[in-house]
Amino acid sequence: MSPILEQLQQLAFHRASPLAANEAIEEVRIARSESQDAVSYEIALPALAPDEFLTTRALPKLVYFLDCRGVKVPASGAVFVSLFTADGLLFLEAGPMVEVLAKARGLTLAEVVRRYGSDGKGDPALLGG
Repeated sequence: MSPILEQLQQLAFHRASPLAANEAIEEVRIARSESQDAVSYEIALPALAPDEFLTTRALPKLVYFLDCRGVKVPASGAVFVSLFTADGLLFLEAGPMVEVLAKARGLTLAEVVRRYGSDGKGDPALLGG
């Protein structure tokens, strides 16, 4: 198992079988919708290079999504992540997940928002590229 995925498993507040994904996501959404409607942000983790996928593909999109909703990380707002893995479905708070992925990239939260938020320019260009 990848090091990042191990950290995310420790952060999971709920788990479910992928076969029961629709029901499990709806149950979590209802349970978390006290003051406002909870939103599930779904990520399907590939079997190959899961850490690279999480840090280079999922992180930018998740930060953009949160920023567009007005959520200031490390807060999660009403957003939780439904992470589909080979071992099952993990439910995570969005903000702490961003923290783990940013740290794995060696970036601060301010830097990931600057790069990937709604006004972001993405990753800096590589030299010679």
